[in-house]
Amino acid sequence: MFVALLSIVLLFAGSACAAVDFPADEAGISAYVHAKSSVNLNDAKPAFATIERETDDYIIGTVALSKHTEEQYPHVYVSTDGWVVAYYPNDRPSSWLFPWYSYSGGAMTTTTLADAVDIVANQIGGSSSSGLKYYDFKFPDATKMMLIVESTTSSNFFKVTVPSSFSLYEVGWSHYYPDTRYGGAATLDGTTFSSGLNIHSHGIFGTSSEFSKGIEHIVGVSAGRGTGRVGLVLVYVE
Repeated sequence: MFVALLSIVLLFAGSACAAVDFPADEAGISAYVHAKSSVNLNDAKPAFATIERETDDYIIGTVALSKHTEEQYPHVYVSTDGWVVAYYPNDRPSSWLFPWYSYSGGAMTTTTLADAVDIVANQIGGSSSSGLKYYDFKFPDATKMMLIVESTTSSNFFKVTVPSSFSLYEVGWSHYYPDTRYGGAATLDGTTFSSGLNIHSHGIFGTSSEFSKGIEHIVGVSAGRGTGRVGLVLVYVE
């Protein structure tokens, strides 16, 4: 099992160079960095698979990730003052950030959002190697995000208990199974919530019902062939 704890920091907090017209009402889980002090937007365009909105000050589009479908491409905002923000729309769980195609076990060193930020930052000659932060626009009061991953070639599980004193905003899950012909499943407390019908599946547990605080929960994963993986993203305040 691998667990990562990340701080969720207010987007552009403390900066004199706030991004212009960032679509905060559309965005959910996001990763961002101030990659460069000044950007020629024409230099950024080759990084985009699609461009959805373009002004003199910024571009918003999608950025392709290897082996991912178009639905899985993150949206990315890049501005003339150097902000690069990758995000998923707010109708999607935070668990869309799991980079299953590049993850091979052990410590998780990136996310799909971080990968998209890297692509655009590199295209404009900027840097995303330091200062990358996360923020969830759906839950502006959240300050922590925990990622938990379990993998197996047969069956495995992990246990998790969220203290009753925490404010728990979202528990997003993601299930990855590489070969749908041979069966694989993910379970919560013995009940299957995803089976190997799709390579990726995502969802949200009800935080006041399915994933109650103060109770030990068991998340399991099984695989008939290959390596199955399950991941949780907890968005919360201690």
